[in-house]
Amino acid sequence: MCKPISEPVQVLSSYDERPLVDDLLDKHAKAIASVRENILADDESKAIYEKGDNTKRYDDIWILRYVLSHKGHVKSASKAAMKTIKFREESKLNEAGDLRHRIKQHGVKDSEMMASIEPLPGYQLYNKYCEENAICTTLPDENRGIVVYYDMGKMDQHGLAEGMDAEQMKEMVLYSNEAMFQVVDEITRTTGRLTKVMKIVDMSSTGFRKMNRAFLQRDGASSKASEDYYPQLLACIMVMNGPTWLSTFWSLLRPVIPKRVAEKVDFLPSVAKMKGNKTTLKSILKYVSEENLPEKYAGLNKQWPLPCVSERYVM
Repeated sequence: MCKPISEPVQVLSSYDERPLVDDLLDKHAKAIASVRENILADDESKAIYEKGDNTKRYDDIWILRYVLSHKGHVKSASKAAMKTIKFREESKLNEAGDLRHRIKQHGVKDSEMMASIEPLPGYQLYNKYCEENAICTTLPDENRGIVVYYDMGKMDQHGLAEGMDAEQMKEMVLYSNEAMFQVVDEITRTTGRLTKVMKIVDMSSTGFRKMNRAFLQRDGASSKASEDYYPQLLACIMVMNGPTWLSTFWSLLRPVIPKRVAEKVDFLPSVAKMKGNKTTLKSILKYVSEENLPEKYAGLNKQWPLPCVSERYVM
């Protein structure tokens, strides 16, 4: 049985299009049941599934994300779910516990409450190559999803390509996504709406020479693993302030980016064109209100950088 959904919280924004989980569970009930049957038909998966409290962890809502990600195709959803169950067991991810309070921003000084908190694995090495306010991971509204702001010009891609190998990158991305998934999964269950992560990528301070193909390929490989193990975690990637050369670079880069990730990338107009324009802002307002969106990204919020999502979870 699935974990009970709390009474849905009233969504005030007319732009919030998150579907109701109960509706999705009803619509995909047969596929979810079939995926569970396939898990139980595989001896190794069944042993892990029935271990400890894993039946609660791998419930209907968890399986639903695989069904949605694989467009209702039971065979591929089952294969992905079993792969994840086995991977989590081998990696001892279920033993990692609550990681939400360990999320830290890159290039952003810790607040007093966060200073003594141990960061996630791989954070310190990655952060070494990030300038001030390079990556801000925020939760503007406790009833909506995580929003991550990337300033690509403040990330030393060449340094990352040299100083962080593929396995280190995968570990860093894995634990980051595990922590973010814990956040949005709880919100999904609390609000009764399927909640995800939106990423805003700012290209305004990025020059062509700052881009590193090896780093981006490595990041793409890590993103593929993330899509495999955390389906329906990423809602979209909004690219803002793109330079004139970006379309050419994207056409070269797209073949090395996982298809499911590439399909979620959207190139937005300039901030000047979006400011105060609800029509052009609509794609962003699905995930964050105009009041919570920073001014530098066409919103009304004067604060920058924003508080880290983890501050909501520090005991």
